[in-house]
Amino acid sequence: MYNYNNPSNWSWTKAFDEMAKTVNKSELTQQVINHLADYPGESHGEYVKLSKVKQDDLYEILGDIL
Repeated sequence: MYNYNNPSNWSWTKAFDEMAKTVNKSELTQQVINHLADYPGESHGEYVKLSKVKQDDLYEILGDIL
């Protein structure tokens, strides 16, 4: 059965559009985490102080928002 949403059935344009959305989402997520971690380069911000479970929860929430 043909499924338009299956990536193997996408046109090149749709594939590149989906890739651009994924990259943009990843970059926005990283920027938010950097701001929470008091970037630049310091690994003692609020995000790093969270437990692994809370970091995962925050990442999931950001994924839903973005």
